[in-house]
Amino acid sequence: MSSVDTTLQSQNSHDNNNSVHVNTINSTTTERRQRLQHYLSLQYVDFDQAMTTDRLKSLYSDFSKLKLLNPYGYVANINYWKAVMLDCNLHGFLSTTENSCFIDSNELAELFYRPKMGKPLSMDNVVEEISKEEGPLLLQNDYEKRYPIKITITNRNEGWFQWLYHWMIPKETPKHLYIVLPTVHEFSRKIIERHYQTPLCSSLDHTLTFLEFKEKYGTMTSPEEGTIQLSDLDLILILRYLHAHHGVDVEETQTTTLSRTIIIKFPTHREAVKESAKIVENDKAIVKVKSMCALLSRQVNELQVKSEELLNLSREQLRNKHKSQAVYFLRKKQKVERLLEKNLKVLETMETVLLRIETAQNDLQIVHAFNLGADTLRTLLHQKDFNVDTVQETMDHLQDTLDEHKEVEDTLSLGNQAIHNEQIGGKEGQKELEDELNNLMMEDKAAQQKLKNQQQEHSSHPSHHFNSQPIETESELLRLQTVLTSLNNTLTQPSVSALEKRPSSMKNSNKKQEALLSS
Repeated sequence: MSSVDTTLQSQNSHDNNNSVHVNTINSTTTERRQRLQHYLSLQYVDFDQAMTTDRLKSLYSDFSKLKLLNPYGYVANINYWKAVMLDCNLHGFLSTTENSCFIDSNELAELFYRPKMGKPLSMDNVVEEISKEEGPLLLQNDYEKRYPIKITITNRNEGWFQWLYHWMIPKETPKHLYIVLPTVHEFSRKIIERHYQTPLCSSLDHTLTFLEFKEKYGTMTSPEEGTIQLSDLDLILILRYLHAHHGVDVEETQTTTLSRTIIIKFPTHREAVKESAKIVENDKAIVKVKSMCALLSRQVNELQVKSEELLNLSREQLRNKHKSQAVYFLRKKQKVERLLEKNLKVLETMETVLLRIETAQNDLQIVHAFNLGADTLRTLLHQKDFNVDTVQETMDHLQDTLDEHKEVEDTLSLGNQAIHNEQIGGKEGQKELEDELNNLMMEDKAAQQKLKNQQQEHSSHPSHHFNSQPIETESELLRLQTVLTSLNNTLTQPSVSALEKRPSSMKNSNKKQEALLSS
């Protein structure tokens, strides 16, 4: 085969690979468009797939001229598209293929394509209006100026790390990529809530490496899209926002001789917004110990897997009757196990050191709390109006006040008793009323017994027709009740007034009662 044929074949292969890549992008764009249109049809009436409203026609038209002819309609369309774009980006339907906190202005019209209407014609005007100063869409350069953060590299052998860092986090994204500030704000709020709602074992849990931060908070949940995976660039943007608004400190440091990492430290309390967290040398040392523990843990797991693989190889060689090879794998397995045992001891020691550091940190916080309480109590005790003499004087004054109140209560009680005795005539007046009540009760019983006897005689002599009327005994009891009521109402002559105030019907009934009793 000639060199020309080889060149043509390689060129055809390259073209085929490019065509496959283009087809993959097109299929991805089609899937994203379908998911976006389905979400819009569920959330917005104007985006119903079964019908086309006049409002939607206005949104998809070229309404840029309305800025001069109809400013109100122009602003209304801009605000509508703004709400739709921010909402869809937050739920993962308008994010780029690599970053969730970005919007690509070049693909917005393609994603909003509708079969019967085509693409929205004024999407560039919408992005331009939204991305103005203090708007929700920012370029990366503007975002970093608004939310600065210091990640310094101090090691002399830093070239490769600096290259790796800027390769992972580029200095500036293209001009058609915009950071969606409301999405960054919402993700930051969720991270803060998850961090402080999680039960923390010690104060060291507030200090994380970038890998730990990514492992804990690199995935966001969305009811519509499921899970949203955040990229390293997304997390760096979120850390900038957390540093500016929630007091999270971020600093780059060296963990081992060959690796560096970013330290993230949250404030101890969520309410401490004004007091930002500060990374000190102790935090850096703790991060190094934690990184070493993580490295040893990974090595232990790898050695454990390798030991099991060597054991399986030895068994396989033994089944194949390759005794020498089986012995070789067993000998190798023993070396791995010795190294595994050594690493386990080192890991145990490092974890013990880390545990004691955490305990010391907690004890230090307890001592600080004790000192704070003692200082507060000492300050209160040294106040001018708070000493033994003032307390004793206050207690004496309180006792005198209580004694005076008791005297007033006793005086009122004696006065009320005297007035009551005077009104009812003392013990003798009370006794007279009780005697009168007993006499009335006896007279009522006698009258009832006499009436009962007359009824019995009448039943024994049916020829004698005797018409008797019932005795009205309630009148006397009513009179007595009136007397007692008048006494309680502090009337001077209750019996006379009560008798004078009785109606004539009551007097007539009393006369009949007296005539019957006399007979």
